Amino acid sequence: MEKYDFIIIGGSVSGAPTAMLLARYGYRVLLIEKAIFPRDTNSTHFIWPRGVSYLNRWGLAQDILQSTPHYTNLELNIEGISLKGCIPLEYIQNRFFDLHGEHDSVLNTYCGPRRYFLDHYLLEAAKKSGVHVREGLSYKEPVIENDCVVGVRAEYADGRTYSAKTDLVIAADGRFSKFARDVNADYYDYRELSTFAYYGYYSGIKHEELAIHKKGNYGTAIFPTQNDTHMVLVYGPTALWDMFKENAEKNFYNIFSFCAPEIGELVKSGQRTENFKACGKMQAFQRKTYGKGWVLVGDAGSFKDQVTAMGITHAFRDAELLSGYLYRGLLNGNQMNEILAGYEGIRKGDYVKYFNLVCKTAEMNAYSREDLHYYNSIKNNQNMINKLIAQFGDTLPLDQ
Repeated sequence: MEKYDFIIIGGSVSGAPTAMLLARYGYRVLLIEKAIFPRDTNSTHFIWPRGVSYLNRWGLAQDILQSTPHYTNLELNIEGISLKGCIPLEYIQNRFFDLHGEHDSVLNTYCGPRRYFLDHYLLEAAKKSGVHVREGLSYKEPVIENDCVVGVRAEYADGRTYSAKTDLVIAADGRFSKFARDVNADYYDYRELSTFAYYGYYSGIKHEELAIHKKGNYGTAIFPTQNDTHMVLVYGPTALWDMFKENAEKNFYNIFSFCAPEIGELVKSGQRTENFKACGKMQAFQRKTYGKGWVLVGDAGSFKDQVTAMGITHAFRDAELLSGYLYRGLLNGNQMNEILAGYEGIRKGDYVKYFNLVCKTAEMNAYSREDLHYYNSIKNNQNMINKLIAQFGDTLPLDQ
């Protein structure tokens, strides 16, 4: 049976960067991925400036930005109150310094590459860094010795089996993580209320930058993506999903007409380039993050609603945090459980308040009179608008 320093389960936006960074540190890394890339997946696929900053720190941003429209400014529109601004570079530098101890190569640029492009690009970057990648190989079960995970068993589509041992299994197999279930990584926070999302891709539209509109119990979003198309999305509380899907396409346009009528007319004038995609519910959770011989990253460890489109950015954060903790900890001779406890602690500190914000936002409650008074009061104050956007984009801490 082969032996690796680390085995990664899942080759997407948390698994591939984690594997890549560990390989760059000189470790022998195996990544197993059940799919064969490129492949698409349901995703809002928006990357906030924090996320693009990680790509730039890893030397990967240039190729992605060359093929993907990217911007600094965006619009949050709340009940017709337009708040246009950006996340100042200073806020991003401060957040990286607080979390990583330095802020080299950060950017205040965002983009939204398609997942069939982004995931494939990240996996290829992992291969170039020396990661042993096995696509089309599905994880089946952990190898356990003396109550500790020491490896994995997996299987190819044709029935061939494969096993390998390791010092640590890193599960990056998403919110429905089989590995997390197999090792009894229990939920300690579960939020039932969520949104539904229904979205498509349109050509023939001229609309620069990201625009998010929220009105009543519904919201819309639009941003340019690759191949001269726009990602166009509507969302609302899951409690209304059954009613929405009875006539989904008609209701899609109706929600745009209600929340953002001018953009709705733009969308109607465009040409949809592929079938709509949908997700009816997205319950949020946090799980136990690590145990004997294993650790979870990305959506495997915690998942939140799409309403702030922060999943990819947080996956990148997990990759840099965990790989750095492992490298420094092992270099200093620390025990694995001590290293993983340190990772879990710093990750929680960076995450929990924002997790609560996302869950509250995903309830899709109507804004109060006090809320609207506040948004009205800052609409001509660029500094306050930028602060609001920076908090929504998980850059300026919420207590500020």
